[in-house]
Amino acid sequence: MTELSDGMARLIGPWTLTVTVDNHDRQQHFPPLVDMLNGQLAPGMEGGSGGGLPSTRNILDVQSLDLLIHIQDVTRAWLQEWGVQGAGELKLDLRGFWERLNTLHNTGAMDDTTFEHLASYPDTWAAKVWDLIEPPKTVPLRRTECPKCGVDKVSNAEGESSDNLTITFRVGHEFTAECRNRECAAVWIGVTGLQDLGRSLGIKIDIDTLQEAVAQMG
Repeated sequence: MTELSDGMARLIGPWTLTVTVDNHDRQQHFPPLVDMLNGQLAPGMEGGSGGGLPSTRNILDVQSLDLLIHIQDVTRAWLQEWGVQGAGELKLDLRGFWERLNTLHNTGAMDDTTFEHLASYPDTWAAKVWDLIEPPKTVPLRRTECPKCGVDKVSNAEGESSDNLTITFRVGHEFTAECRNRECAAVWIGVTGLQDLGRSLGIKIDIDTLQEAVAQMG
């Protein structure tokens, strides 16, 4: 059986996340991300921390539905392209997509560039599903220019301005500082990365204070 990527394994099967609480590691067990995504669409289904009354979940439901439809459409379009009969159940179709993708690549029927592009889909989808269920927490570095591009503010489609440099925390991942200027998109990962960023800015980024700030965000 073809080995699954980390993202694909979490999309279609139960998975475990190691988290640190009070300086002690513990493991949390989760159902497949596809099941958790489905659980965002209707109350009473498995949906992680994104649950709640239907009246309070309209925006999240739309985002979840859009992502679910996107995953279904892309997966089944490629299965059809390859002449593979879909199973009609997303987790089985994802497994079929992965198996056929690897078979085509291993037999030389697909070039490396195409394979790497398509093989990246499951990891991207898994990250997007998890961000819906456990939204990342973001702390802006106010009035601070990116040391690589010199930009301190970015604007969205509505023309609203916000701080460019942000420190982001996602459950199960290290702290990450990101430049939101698309022409730069520099990233600093983990404690060492944040320390390097601090030195470039001439400031000290206190990890303990940052962890306390994130914890207070709930």
